[in-house]
Amino acid sequence: MTPVVDGIEQTFGEQLVIKRINAAEGDGPEIMRTYHIPGHPTMLIFDQTGQEVQRLIGPQQAAAVEVLVADLLAE
Repeated sequence: MTPVVDGIEQTFGEQLVIKRINAAEGDGPEIMRTYHIPGHPTMLIFDQTGQEVQRLIGPQQAAAVEVLVADLLAE
């Protein structure tokens, strides 16, 4: 999902924060357990208060993710 996330970062980078997690390194395993992430790729989207508002599991189409992010930012 790196190309999809790269595109989101380029398009919306000034409006949101993107944090990439490696599931096998550093805090990755703990984050996977904390958020009950079954595997990767998985994208979690949080609002300004830290509440999860969307979870995308598996490969995603860039255009669909861009529309979703734009809609969430418009709310």
